[in-house]
Amino acid sequence: MTIFTMIVWIVAISVIGGLIKSYNNKPVQASTSSQDDAIDRLIKINANLNKKITALEERVITLEAIVTDEGYELKQRIGDL
Repeated sequence: MTIFTMIVWIVAISVIGGLIKSYNNKPVQASTSSQDDAIDRLIKINANLNKKITALEERVITLEAIVTDEGYELKQRIGDL
């Protein structure tokens, strides 16, 4: 093997290695439209869940007010008689 052949091989291997390295380092990008659709869908689900939580919190506050009312306890005692 001559020195010229060795240099050609070294350059060829270096170039091929660089191409493989740059190909493997390229970030994988998903379709942005599908990501946007998924984000929009999740935002809508989140908004619906927040509305339900707010409604449940209001119901719990109302029920706590009814149960802690002194008249409620009196009605229970009268009903037990």
